[in-house]
Amino acid sequence: MTSPPISWQASGDAAAPPPGATPIPPAAPRRRHRGLWIALITVVVLLVGGAIAAAVIRVPKIIISPGSATPLDRRVVAIRGAPSYAHPGNLLFLTVKVSTRDPNLFSLLFAELDSDVDVTDRQAIIGCASYAEANDFATFEMRESQDWAKAVALRRLGYNVTTKDPRAVITAIDCKSNAVGKLALGDFIVAVDGHPVTTSDQVPPLVRAHKPGDEIRLTVRRNGQELTIPVRARERGGVAFVGIGAETSYTYAFPVDVRINTMRVGGPSAGLAFTLAIIDDLTPGDLTGGKRVAVTGKINLDGTVGPIGGARQKAAAAREAGAQVMLVPKEEFADARANAGSMKVYAVSNIDDALAALHASGGDAVTN
Repeated sequence: MTSPPISWQASGDAAAPPPGATPIPPAAPRRRHRGLWIALITVVVLLVGGAIAAAVIRVPKIIISPGSATPLDRRVVAIRGAPSYAHPGNLLFLTVKVSTRDPNLFSLLFAELDSDVDVTDRQAIIGCASYAEANDFATFEMRESQDWAKAVALRRLGYNVTTKDPRAVITAIDCKSNAVGKLALGDFIVAVDGHPVTTSDQVPPLVRAHKPGDEIRLTVRRNGQELTIPVRARERGGVAFVGIGAETSYTYAFPVDVRINTMRVGGPSAGLAFTLAIIDDLTPGDLTGGKRVAVTGKINLDGTVGPIGGARQKAAAAREAGAQVMLVPKEEFADARANAGSMKVYAVSNIDDALAALHASGGDAVTN
């Protein structure tokens, strides 16, 4: 039986196949496979590009996560010049970890997925200061909080603590102020337009003597050098305003030698914990009743306790460290309680509240 003939159609000058030849079928089209490869390569490029962008792009945010819960034992608080007492319990001072550079998108993603971590705008935490400037100021705040803790604790126990050498220190700078980039957190104001300044309350009247738009010359001491810096006043409430906050800092004469080693921790949030540890060391008995008591809050010279932030993260650190009791400023009670687990949380407004809370949780009372 003879195979039927196969029809061929020549194109252009192509020669027809010889009679009886077996034709070669045309190749299958590759266009579909080529399209799949292009799509795959495009996806890979986008993924790699996205990963690189997520690692490289940084945003003006600060990540706040749980830090440490450190016992205030003799390695941290050491007292000389007065009888001191040992106790079975532990007072713990709490820290948070705060990012020290703008985080990338990967860091933000992981932070958002962690219920113990908060993400906030950089300006809300450090204003318009650089990270280096904020870190330097945190070191100043730690030294200040130690002095205030010593003063409050010793005065609470009946010791006489004297102050000298008042200085007006810049503690805040408005981001809209002409002072941004000129003045720095931690600068000591020594004069306004040549008028000597020693306390923070002397600064506003000298500023308000000007009109909005006037140039005001502020002389500050920074790193041992005096600098005179012109700052143009803004208007607020109809009067001149330079957009800085200041407080008065002192040098103290303490009748008891109290040394505090915070191991490079910065900021004022351990002030209340230091105060209680000093009182505990200088009195018989045990303020904690043998418990592990975590403490956070800024101590002020008048004995009041102020909020400092990061209560949720500090509660997580305290919980992880096995604390049974936690003392927090009253403004941060809700945040701490929400993340405290089985810990008993007390809200306090001043040093007497804190001592009462410790007594209520089983600790010994301070009688003087």
